[in-house]
Amino acid sequence: MEARCAFDCNKLAIFLPACAKLPMNEDVLRCCSLIGFGSWLIIMAHTAIADTFVFDPTTSSRVDLPAWMSDRPVAVAKDRAELSFPVTPSAEDNDIALTVVFNEEAGAYLSVFWQPEQGDRELLCGNLIENIGLPNQRTLLISRPTMGGPGKLILQSNTQFLNVIRVRIDWVRPGVVRLVDSAPNGALVMNGGKMFAPEEVDGSQLTAIADSWEGKILTTSITERAERIENGVVFPVAVPSHLKRARMEVMVNGLPLNGSLKVWLNGQAVGTLSFEIPDLTDPGYGESNDQFVGWRKGVLLLPSSRLVVGDNQFQFEGPPGTAIAIRDFLLQVQYASD
Repeated sequence: MEARCAFDCNKLAIFLPACAKLPMNEDVLRCCSLIGFGSWLIIMAHTAIADTFVFDPTTSSRVDLPAWMSDRPVAVAKDRAELSFPVTPSAEDNDIALTVVFNEEAGAYLSVFWQPEQGDRELLCGNLIENIGLPNQRTLLISRPTMGGPGKLILQSNTQFLNVIRVRIDWVRPGVVRLVDSAPNGALVMNGGKMFAPEEVDGSQLTAIADSWEGKILTTSITERAERIENGVVFPVAVPSHLKRARMEVMVNGLPLNGSLKVWLNGQAVGTLSFEIPDLTDPGYGESNDQFVGWRKGVLLLPSSRLVVGDNQFQFEGPPGTAIAIRDFLLQVQYASD
């Protein structure tokens, strides 16, 4: 499998809130820190509230349906549990961003299909689950040509239990932005600047991010997949020569919003990761104030002197008794000789 790009850019999609207007693009640019040359394909949500639909399968209250959804979502209890959403695309060339919040169950699958009114269902994602054994969140971008006309979006489990917590559907459309030449194009950007690489939203299995150079800065991937860390997993890193600067970033799931994650390097604590706070429109928020389901990026500027020439070992320490998973652990370095 090909490695992913180190910087989450490709096929940019932006979901503007209902009251937003197109001039907000300038703020989006500041948020993404992208100023330069070249064109970038962007997808933006309309300003109509009906372009977003959020569904909680456990709700018993009345659900207001948007005009493009002809009937309530339907849950089917059988050997392979299903939840389907009837969708009628508009005449415009709009895509769908489907975000699913779910509980992971050992050995289970959660697949996504599109089924046209006339025809067989098409598999869009074989399995959203990342095998971390924690509540999780994944987003899938579904193109307008894939849908064609009216049909159903279907979530299917390989067990009698669907384990879906919440579903959000956003309609998105293309736009244009500028970026520096060294930045790869293509990404999906949600409310609050949450950014995805195209490989994260195309339904394929996630792979390790590829190592890359940008000038004299090397970004290298330490992890190959998502994994649990609460039992003190060691991540070895070899450094060939002395460093001038070092920075790390990692995606984390399971850490409470009011929790902290300490980084240990070669047996010594070197700092605590700084985390972004997801936009309040994110479907990962739960009932309690400190509850969030999904991946958040943590970053830390490392003391370069603590990274010795030769073998190094990283470890993470979270709140006691808290199950935590990480993925996309990246180390960014500049060597002292540069």
